[in-house]
Amino acid sequence: MRAALLLMIASLAAPARASTYAHDPTADQIVRSAQEDSFWLGAWTKGYTDALWDEIRLKDDPGGYVPMITGEGDRDFDHDVVADIVFSKMSLLPKYMDGAVAVVSLGSGHDAKVGADYVDTFYLLDLTVFYVAFTQRVYRLPQDAAGVTVMPFELITEPMVGAATWSRYQSVAKQTIEGADLRSTMFNSVVTPSAVHGMFEVSPGTTKKTRVTMVTRITFGDDAGWIARMGSQLPSVLKAGLKSGFQACVAMATVEQNKRAAQPG
Repeated sequence: MRAALLLMIASLAAPARASTYAHDPTADQIVRSAQEDSFWLGAWTKGYTDALWDEIRLKDDPGGYVPMITGEGDRDFDHDVVADIVFSKMSLLPKYMDGAVAVVSLGSGHDAKVGADYVDTFYLLDLTVFYVAFTQRVYRLPQDAAGVTVMPFELITEPMVGAATWSRYQSVAKQTIEGADLRSTMFNSVVTPSAVHGMFEVSPGTTKKTRVTMVTRITFGDDAGWIARMGSQLPSVLKAGLKSGFQACVAMATVEQNKRAAQPG
């Protein structure tokens, strides 16, 4: 009886988990596993004391690495400010991040399979040795009792949106790429990944008000070529991308925090 009571209390105290975090089973598993400390055992880990982030990890993976960055920024950010930036304001990213060539909002709605609101976005990013272009869906799960908001993301596929919407998304992507200035990389090529998996997690901080953690995994198929497969998994490229993205999100959150603080009432 006592054991059953303890198990019931433990289950009530544990954070609620979604039944699925993504349409893609691999994306769902990455997000589910990344929330467990055991997943990161043996990962390359480096701590930082003088940066906006305080830790970066690279977990060995059959396709290369699963990278993670976490930190609390340089001030007290409200939970909703950080969550809103990540979920619905990433189209502002090119103003704050050199590697973000173009970020275009495509649409939003509610995903019945995941059971959460979503935002669809097209990204054209400079990964130093080549460009990567993809359409991504990010979900915003309800904030749980522990004050944690999980926002998984994955590559959009045609079955997720239907033929008409898929055609529109592809048209936007084509027009964006054709209108972009693509002259800064070594090979000047635009590659589409075979998979995009990951999540943002916004949680209570320890020294600041809010902590944000990002886990992302981009992989390329054989048709992408060896440059994409090898270049995208270079630890130096991964770490530079994590830092640049985190710094840009902090900059966007600072602007948004100041704007909301200035509003009356």
